[in-house]
Amino acid sequence: MAESDTELLKLRNFLKKENIDILLINSTDEYLNEYTPIEENSRCLITGFTGSTGDALVTQEDVFLFVDGRYHLQADEETDENLVTVVKLSMDKPQSKAILEKINEILKKNQTLGLISKKLSYAYFEKISENLADKNINIKELDFDPVADNHKTPKAQSSKGFKYVPIEITGESSDDKLKSIIKELNQQDIDFYVLTKLEEIAYLTNIRSYEIPFNSSFKAKAIITQKSCLIFTDLSKITDNIKKNFSDKFKFLDVKKFTATIDSLKNTDKFLKIAYAPGATNLYTYRLISKGKDRTEPLKESILSLLKSLKNLSELNHMKYCFKQTDKVVEQAMQWVKTSIDNNLKITEKDFSDKVKELFIQNSAEALSFEVISASGKNAAFIHYTNPDDKKVISRDDLILLDCGAYFEGGYATDITRTFVAGGKDAKPLKKMKKVYTIVLKAFLTGLNYDVTPETTGFDIDNAVRGVINENPVDSFKFSHGTGHGVGISVHEMPPRVSPAEAAKTVLKPGMCFTIEPGLYNYSLGGVRIENTVTLILQDNKLKIQSLSSAKLDENLIDYDRLNEQEKIWLEEYARNNKFTK
Repeated sequence: MAESDTELLKLRNFLKKENIDILLINSTDEYLNEYTPIEENSRCLITGFTGSTGDALVTQEDVFLFVDGRYHLQADEETDENLVTVVKLSMDKPQSKAILEKINEILKKNQTLGLISKKLSYAYFEKISENLADKNINIKELDFDPVADNHKTPKAQSSKGFKYVPIEITGESSDDKLKSIIKELNQQDIDFYVLTKLEEIAYLTNIRSYEIPFNSSFKAKAIITQKSCLIFTDLSKITDNIKKNFSDKFKFLDVKKFTATIDSLKNTDKFLKIAYAPGATNLYTYRLISKGKDRTEPLKESILSLLKSLKNLSELNHMKYCFKQTDKVVEQAMQWVKTSIDNNLKITEKDFSDKVKELFIQNSAEALSFEVISASGKNAAFIHYTNPDDKKVISRDDLILLDCGAYFEGGYATDITRTFVAGGKDAKPLKKMKKVYTIVLKAFLTGLNYDVTPETTGFDIDNAVRGVINENPVDSFKFSHGTGHGVGISVHEMPPRVSPAEAAKTVLKPGMCFTIEPGLYNYSLGGVRIENTVTLILQDNKLKIQSLSSAKLDENLIDYDRLNEQEKIWLEEYARNNKFTK
């Protein structure tokens, strides 16, 4: 019996005992992180699907796994169709909406829905409650995870230490950031603000760690009052060398004191106004702060999220260095493949992935910002192909999709994708794939050169990029993901977002960093994606997109006859500003 079968059997026995008809299983941890270790990822333990996002519903008869376009193929490959029904989401349907529709379809009046309160945001819970209001559904909140908490594999204990990032990189001290936040609290008459989003705590404190996979943040919770900031974390990792960077406005406490501290702060005759961000606060934490007479104040957006997204000059200069190192890795990796093939060496996808990781270490990376995607041939159709095949030998004519990134000294993520033909000029890739590459390149250039105004949103850029793909259709090839995402302390940062989703209708501002990454994929032939991380700058009183990435493009795959005159000009400009030469 497979491990997922065993976990599913145990879970169904638990549901029966607790009289729960359907259970929502989230892919996150208690901090609502995107990347969660397998032993803590209940969704993975139940379904076998290893993708970074995608929730599941479990009943006594069925398991429904919800995945977006990045994971359609991967979910089919990794799950047992006899046990798991993969619900493939389209670009215009958010996961939460699809899950709510399925819950409504399955649950009958007076039945019970189970939720794991530490792994579900309060915003998500509100949507569920509103959606089921007229069905008299009993919602049972579990303050433990019946899958991960009972999983027999011990949770990995990290030995990674904490480090303080110098102001030369961050551009602003922790105390100065705290002053801005306290000023905002005072203006809104907020008594204290509960903060549990890890990258925001990392931003505020300028502390980084690599104890969580593909993450430069550290496990912590925070409470910001009108006078100070309390950070709850592993005190053994807050060294004197770190403490010396903070004024007495910062206090570091053991994470076990978080609940008691909230109770203590609330134990006053004064009527308190307690702020939180519903999308970044789990349901369990919300219950802690909402009990009693005090008023909870849901913020439309976290006070720190916009501050964090607007990179200052010091941060941008450091990020430029990080991308320069990442460009080196990509170009060295591409050259390594060609040289290996020229020397008749048999290299596999796994060899290539290992080489990329080795090159990051050689180029001063602290950790990866996500698992290396090294897909060749048909496997490039897997948009997030994170399990490279140690038996798939790369051939001279294969197209390789390399998507990679890392963290360097400052703990800011990098992210870049290049698709290239393995054998260089001597290779003979399929003519159709050359056409696909060129169309993706056209869309990529359109995104890089979008005429930005003070009203431009990520939705607008996505619409322009997607328009190029739609105007140049290739039979059975699909663009099934957003054009881009924010990049910062986390590799997927919001704001901004560049996609057809409502959340992308946020105005882009100078200092924001985001990706432009159109792609086309066909399950039988493979896929092409080109990705640069960019920032928005103010130049001569005009907003302009500036690329942070500059690794070369593959001229062997460009069909210049398919480029219009404007695109040829853009390509020449890109050549002058970057390393690409025609």
